[in-house]
Amino acid sequence: MLKKSYLVVMMGILTSVQALAATQDTPFKWQTEDGAKSIEVGGFIRANYRDEHWESENNGKVLFDNARLNVRGKYDQFYLDTSYAFQDDHKRSIEHAFVGYKVDAQNDVQAGIIYKPFAIYPFPEHAWTFQIPFFLGFADSVAPGISWKNSNKDYDFTLAYMPIMSNGSIRYAPEAGSADDLDYVLPSQKAYVNEKRNQVNIRVAKKFDYEFGKQEFGVSGAVSQLHNKATDDDGHYFAVGLHALNNYGKWDFQTSAIHYQYDSKNPEGVDDHKILMQSNGLTPAYFVASEGTIGIFNVGYTQPVSTKYFPNLKTVKFYNDYSVLFKENSDWDASHMDTFGVQFNAMPFLIWVDGSVGKNVNSLGGAKNSTGYTSANSEYSGDWKFRWNINIGYNF
Repeated sequence: MLKKSYLVVMMGILTSVQALAATQDTPFKWQTEDGAKSIEVGGFIRANYRDEHWESENNGKVLFDNARLNVRGKYDQFYLDTSYAFQDDHKRSIEHAFVGYKVDAQNDVQAGIIYKPFAIYPFPEHAWTFQIPFFLGFADSVAPGISWKNSNKDYDFTLAYMPIMSNGSIRYAPEAGSADDLDYVLPSQKAYVNEKRNQVNIRVAKKFDYEFGKQEFGVSGAVSQLHNKATDDDGHYFAVGLHALNNYGKWDFQTSAIHYQYDSKNPEGVDDHKILMQSNGLTPAYFVASEGTIGIFNVGYTQPVSTKYFPNLKTVKFYNDYSVLFKENSDWDASHMDTFGVQFNAMPFLIWVDGSVGKNVNSLGGAKNSTGYTSANSEYSGDWKFRWNINIGYNF
């Protein structure tokens, strides 16, 4: 059960929603009478309250999470979609930024810093707390490139080409990258200078619309060169994924299996069994197993709400998200993560209350468990760690 302090915090938040929502300003929006041309500016700001069951400086504090400035526009068949993130520790990143051209009802082309189409994207979870796929580069992942999507009511086909990956200093989501692209890396990370080049992603999804709910089943693939700056040789990277999105009334299910492999051409003495990931968060670089299999099983239940006490509260969503990473190296223990909780949709507020439990996961245990996605041989390795997290978001 939640501690009394959490219940007090939640009651205070929900009670204030009605009064605060009354002060909400409509985001800037302009459009022509026929709607063919428009521009809109919006975004959000979020804060966290945490209780981490390990040695942590975050316990009992309300801390800034991140803020976004979103700009969207349309000019006949052309459109613009950008999102700029303001993060903690004075960091900034481009979450995505692309222009698009709607060729016709079925064909769409995008160019810029685009989402990489793969499996369940961009968010393979219900919770505020990111699951294992995010930390391995399979969620909210973008890169400079161009994509083409052909879709109708029965299927989606998306093809994307990314010649390079976004620099670690502006990237929001983690991606494999070179240590010399970051201002700060650990001495043990400096020899890892691999970077993806010329990545191609393909995603195919078959859709069904039944009376009991919409269904989707898909397959994805990704390949790229893996250039090593020290040896000037090219290895390769590939990933394959299967996914399903199933809706049954108020219930929805997300399932996915992903296998990936980084074949690095490292200098002698550099461990080929791990790859360096870059992130623009408080942990700028960390290792993951160079080959592994990820499993995802998420379930959500959405309940519409109509109450005179909280008139802005439209839905309450209960969820449980589970992910696991099996590493190809048989001596390395698997990573597990499960997040359960509830989301309150009281626009302009979105509130998540998450409980997360896991082992060999860097985000649960902090830096002391930073080998979680590889050998899991540091302090806290093999230990189940738990935290509560309340995220409060105001959208404008």
